[in-house]
Amino acid sequence: MALSSSVLVLLNRLGLTHRPSIWKLLAILFALLNLKNLPFAWHLRLLKSFIIHTRPPHLRLARALGPSALFAPMITASRSPLLECDYNLHKSNSTYFSDFDVARLEILTSLAGPGIDATRRELASEPGSFGIFLGGVHMNFRREIKPYEGFEMWTRLLSWDRKWFYGVTHFVKKGAVKPTGYLLQPWKKGGKTTTSDANEHDTNMTTNADATANPIPQPFIFASGISKYVFKKGRLTIPPERVFRNAGLLPPKPAEHVTPPMTETPNVEGAGVDSVATDATTTATTVADTLHVTAAGKDADTNIITPENASEILAKSLDPFTSKSSQSNPLSHANGKREAEWTWERVESERVRGLRLASMFNGLQDLNGEFVYEGGDVLGVY
Repeated sequence: MALSSSVLVLLNRLGLTHRPSIWKLLAILFALLNLKNLPFAWHLRLLKSFIIHTRPPHLRLARALGPSALFAPMITASRSPLLECDYNLHKSNSTYFSDFDVARLEILTSLAGPGIDATRRELASEPGSFGIFLGGVHMNFRREIKPYEGFEMWTRLLSWDRKWFYGVTHFVKKGAVKPTGYLLQPWKKGGKTTTSDANEHDTNMTTNADATANPIPQPFIFASGISKYVFKKGRLTIPPERVFRNAGLLPPKPAEHVTPPMTETPNVEGAGVDSVATDATTTATTVADTLHVTAAGKDADTNIITPENASEILAKSLDPFTSKSSQSNPLSHANGKREAEWTWERVESERVRGLRLASMFNGLQDLNGEFVYEGGDVLGVY
């Protein structure tokens, strides 16, 4: 009886024991329309992803992943509620990064989760705690996302070196790209991109400022982002290759293989990450020299990445996972591709190709030198 009285008192204080006012109904409706932006909603989204992708093996319905899944994307669906929109009535640029956080966690836990657990056990005797630290993020905006418009984040592994591993995320119009299959959800059926789908998105595509310029490729992409992470155990830096191999994602490596050069990387403040002194220009040249051989064994002169075409190539990295491009792209997971076809040479070729984009991303660390920290006037402090 005492419990019932307490519940009634609580309901009365919340105004739920009588007809709610119009203002309370509007407040509830506003909250329901902006659930994604309520306090702690971001934390709950991260927790949901962590719980789903870190279940014990006996609770997982999908088979263990192999080398063919290494560069496969993870799709994270979302919308842009009103509270994410700015005065231009489209998704604010700053809100892309909170969605980026969720997408990165999903790909990291689903792809490398078993490898992370195995590596932690191997290094249990090493001092310090195991951690995964973010070293940098860059976002390239292409098209606006309107209020309550649905979108999908296609996130995949781009490349890695001796210290960092790099991921790329595309914000894509919902339903514009249909995967041919689902490795972690084999009970789902893959789709097929039809001519009418392509025509619909071609109609809505944006163009360059010059009226005579060619249309921007991949018009269904709203934005593309790249990020890099490092595995640490105390002060010890763990090569990403070790984690991926423990996760069963890498094919056997030839004995004569030489570990590739490392890209130049900045120090991660607060994370205790040691900086690496490597000449970025030398690294970029070395990587570019290796790009003449692709996974398909063809000349890659047309795939050489430059600052001028880097954005377009980053956007095109979504192509391998669409049904319309699966017949020709070496990254395709359709058309009968199996684990045996993902040899070390094929994985290494794709890793090197992605590393060229990553080396350009790492070049942004030189922005630190543009900070004026002594002498001269400032406009003011507000």
